[in-house]
Formats: sequence, structure tokens, C-alpha cells
Amino acid sequence: MSLHQLVYLSQSTRKLEKEELSAIWTQAKANNARIDVTGSLFYNGGWFMQVLEGPAPVLASLYDKISKDPRHHDLRLLYNEPAAFRTFVRWTMNMTNLEERQADKYEELVDIVEAAKTGRKIYGMSPAVTLLNFFKA
Repeated sequence: MSLHQLVYLSQSTRKLEKEELSAIWTQAKANNARIDVTGSLFYNGGWFMQVLEGPAPVLASLYDKISKDPRHHDLRLLYNEPAAFRTFVRWTMNMTNLEERQADKYEELVDIVEAAKTGRKIYGMSPAVTLLNFFKA
């Protein structure tokens, strides 16, 4: 099956506590390991931006499941394209909580999420492509 990368943005129905985010992360890691999906989840100010990597049919099914999750709304598919390789090969799911302001490259990551929320491009690229390129470097 061909490898795809999918990036979406959504808004949490309420601000989540650190423990709730940790539970989401733990469950996502376990679920993704079973279905050959890798990726990274970013949380900032009640917004999620997530990169998922795996076989196209698996990602389509997973995105459908995510779209029905009542913990968030305003789901926006930002990117869904074939990929030559996985950017997040080391993680079934990485998580960066930008609320803690301790993340590497904090300012750049916050800017990417903010650009995605408003539809703004970064150096002529979509926020999703910018995010993927950010981690390829």
C-alpha cells in the first residue's frame, strides 16, 4: 500500500488538562501501533494539529473516526498526499503540548498552528507543508 501523510486542524470543545492530553497520547500510541500509523499531535490554546502517516485506506478510516470524536469540532483537513517516506518514523504518536512553552522550536510551532487557524501561508507554503518540512530538516 502506498504511504500517505494527512494533516488536520481542529478545535477542542474545551481546554484540556495535562492529564487528559496524556491519556489521549497514550491511547493514540497504542492504537496507531496496531494499524501501522506514525505521526505527531500538537496542542495549543485549545487547538489540535495532527500529522498522521500510513497507508491511505487506513488514514481515511482513522480520519473518519477522528471526525466523529466529540472532544473537538471545526475539523479541517489541511493536507492528504502521498509521501515518499515517513517524517515521524520513530513515533507511533509524538505529542507536543505547546501550552507548556517548553517545546523545542516553540515559537515556530505556535506560528504554524496560528497560520493553520487563519488560513495564512508561511513563506508561500501551507501550514501543513511547513510543518512537514520543519520536521524533515
